[in-house]
Amino acid sequence: MPEYHKYNIFGNEITLEVPMSTFLLAFVGALTLVTYASSLGRFLFSIAAGSGVPLTSFKAAKGTTYAIVTGCTSGIGLEFARQLAADGFGLILVGRRQSALDDLARELESAHKIRALSVVADAADPADLHAAVKRIADIARTVDTGILINNVGASHEMPVAFHETDPTEIDNIVQTNISWTLQLTRAIMPLLVARSTPGTAPKSLVMTIGSLSGRIPSPLLAAYSCTKGGLKTWNTALAAEVQSKGVVCTMVFPAFVVSNMSKIRKASLTVPTPEKFVKSTLGSIGAARGAQGRMYESTPYPAHAAMDYVVGIGGNVTENIAVGVIHSMHKDIRKRALKKKQRELAAKKE
Repeated sequence: MPEYHKYNIFGNEITLEVPMSTFLLAFVGALTLVTYASSLGRFLFSIAAGSGVPLTSFKAAKGTTYAIVTGCTSGIGLEFARQLAADGFGLILVGRRQSALDDLARELESAHKIRALSVVADAADPADLHAAVKRIADIARTVDTGILINNVGASHEMPVAFHETDPTEIDNIVQTNISWTLQLTRAIMPLLVARSTPGTAPKSLVMTIGSLSGRIPSPLLAAYSCTKGGLKTWNTALAAEVQSKGVVCTMVFPAFVVSNMSKIRKASLTVPTPEKFVKSTLGSIGAARGAQGRMYESTPYPAHAAMDYVVGIGGNVTENIAVGVIHSMHKDIRKRALKKKQRELAAKKE
């Protein structure tokens, strides 16, 4: 015969076949299992079918809608420009070299029959910051500007301990990643809010390209990690401010992508080409994917989404493990980069 345990809870008698402590442990275990199973289910569904907000939501009913793309002449920015042009958006191209901007404008106009405008601006130049932002905003006011892609960014030449980092390099990273992004977005936001008054108006989009280094603190890239982490907090605050006004703000978290910044030239399962990364990003605007439970954030590329999800699944435990893995990886990258530099110096002396 089983032993029964009787308890009086809020004036009601409850009979259990196990002690209350055992029942509570089982209940908590079952609740934890359901929570993790639900989280995994949402993650898998988001990867398989989470399409997010379609690009057409940001187009005006009549005429051409324009997208501003910063850092557009290479890598991820170049691919954003190409894919947005292929979707019928006009472009406002922002980069440092007029010749490269002119070449890209001709390419896009010829291939997709759209209009491409350009603005020369160096995001790393603090002296020209406000003047450059004004030049972009002045052009944006002349057309229906509905999208801002904050893509331009700066990182370290190689992983380096914070106390050994060149002060000029820190200034460059903070200026490019923080000051430029905030000031440009501040200048363009009134235009986006004005065109996206709730009702029949189209939505507007501010997409900021972050980094998993802003999601997971990255030793030996401390200054860069700081700026991307700061943008993460800024984006959440900004998104909450303008969501009711029809403006979608999303922060995208890539890991490594083939680009000049990453210095990776060969694609792999976890390192996509810019084309694949951007296609995944534009196809899942607003879908969390790997950024489960984090408002206004997205880790769109499947392999990166899996990394993000796994890091967050165990809370502090898995996040601390990730920090240790990244520290070790960056030590190795720095060691190889220094050896390469030594070989190049030796070759120059010969």
